[in-house]
Amino acid sequence: MAVRQNIWQKRKMSNGYCGLLYYFYFLFLLTTMFAMTHGKSLKNDGEFFYNCLKHRNSPQWINSFADNRARKCLRFLKSIRSSVAKDQPSNNDERTHESRRSELSISSYLSALISWRNKEGDLADLLLDRISPCHRQSKELRKHWTKFFMKRRNSAAVAPAILQHTWEGNSGEITFRPIKTRFSSNTLIAAELVLTRLSPSDIGELFGRYSTRVSLKSHNARTVMHSDYQSSCPSRDGRFMVLEMETDHLFQWYHNRSRNFSLSVSVIPRRQYTSPLVQEPINVVERIVGLVMHFERSYSGPNNDMDRSRRLLLQALTGSPDTLSNSMSGDSHQEDTHFGRSAEATRRRRSPTRASKRKRRQIRHKKSSPSYEACHLVPFIVDDSFTRNIRVSWDPVNGPTPWNIWECQGNCSHPIPSHLVTTYHAITLSELNRKLCCVPTEHRTLHYTRNNDGEITFEEFQKMVATKCGCL
Repeated sequence: MAVRQNIWQKRKMSNGYCGLLYYFYFLFLLTTMFAMTHGKSLKNDGEFFYNCLKHRNSPQWINSFADNRARKCLRFLKSIRSSVAKDQPSNNDERTHESRRSELSISSYLSALISWRNKEGDLADLLLDRISPCHRQSKELRKHWTKFFMKRRNSAAVAPAILQHTWEGNSGEITFRPIKTRFSSNTLIAAELVLTRLSPSDIGELFGRYSTRVSLKSHNARTVMHSDYQSSCPSRDGRFMVLEMETDHLFQWYHNRSRNFSLSVSVIPRRQYTSPLVQEPINVVERIVGLVMHFERSYSGPNNDMDRSRRLLLQALTGSPDTLSNSMSGDSHQEDTHFGRSAEATRRRRSPTRASKRKRRQIRHKKSSPSYEACHLVPFIVDDSFTRNIRVSWDPVNGPTPWNIWECQGNCSHPIPSHLVTTYHAITLSELNRKLCCVPTEHRTLHYTRNNDGEITFEEFQKMVATKCGCL
């Protein structure tokens, strides 16, 4: 009896193991099928758009599709016509576009990425329209590029300095210097190679599909680090090509500080539909502008990102990363630091003009309305020396942009509006007629890029920009 029970238990265990193996095998098959379907859908979208343009004068071909596919084709053709009409440049627009064409660089791409991180615009307007204009016609493309940038939303990144680069026809080479910047985290999460191209609207391109390939140049063999397809649609903003890179070899090079890193790149037109039609394919790429490597941020351990931000903040305030550290440890001989206001701004603040005096008189007359002086956000622009001390990198097209970190001003006298009192402590003090202060209660991180001898890094100041005020 005991032997039979032992055999029954062994069979039960073996059946459990087999069930578990079947479960993992089924999960693996589902994952593989999803990846293959996703890749095919992106490729099929490109073929569908090309055939839609090719047969745009054939209603029978469009009507042969199901309703959703026919609507998709008609919507694509409508967007093509509207884009072509909108992109007809005037003489002034053409001169401006020509003057800015040569100024596009890796800083332009990084500035757009920083603006998106700082919530200064929508992802589609800042990045997707410049990289993949077809995302407005293809949900799969939009989903793909949104996932691409969400992975890079909070990373610490570096763009290595370029030693030399060439581009001729549909291929080119680029060599990068060793990276000097060291990050506290050793996790390389993503990387992309950035190229500039001719605007699709400038060459009359209605649709294009390109085969992109990046290889690592070495003495033994060429290792493929990227191989994919990219599509283009009519747009004056579609000036960038972004190629996602394999990270293993980049990570090894990052740790080897002594050697350069060379890549061979090719962008070959597979399908081009232009107006007017041309027989020979057009090589649209202008040049390779840079490489961006994204690392995971770390806020613990020695030399973490928090300590790095603190040192940069001290350098921005004083011009030296060590000047203010003594005052933080209690040194009373440290000179006062004026944050944001220059001597000229301080002089203007102390000697008000007639207009400001008139405004103060008006405020005195309006003291009867407490909502006029209620605690609220007002702009606070930091001085140019703040960004100059830490060598902030700017977009060459738009130039330096003032940093507005906001500040809180206003009255916190009783009775205080409910939206300004966020804690029970403040409510209690307010009811007891104690004086409360108007201070920021919510902040956001300020992202920026910094230039260090041709090497551009992504930096951040956490809780730097005030977004909401309250009485505390």
